[in-house]
Amino acid sequence: MKKSKPTKSTEQYKILRMISRDEQFERNGGGQFVAMNRVYKDKSKYNRNDNKKELRRDLNSFLFISSIWMHSLRN
Repeated sequence: MKKSKPTKSTEQYKILRMISRDEQFERNGGGQFVAMNRVYKDKSKYNRNDNKKELRRDLNSFLFISSIWMHSLRN
């Protein structure tokens, strides 16, 4: 049988968290908060948002240039 983890009371946990946060502020020069448990972002993983941003930028520049070209053909 697995043993269950001991639970901390919420008040004690909050106090410990506040103390560690204050210590972290002092270590990092005052008002900066540094995330301790940040999610790792894989560089090689497919990033849909960046690809969409690049596609929009390319599409907008293409449409702008094509509209100028079409306007020059009419005149």
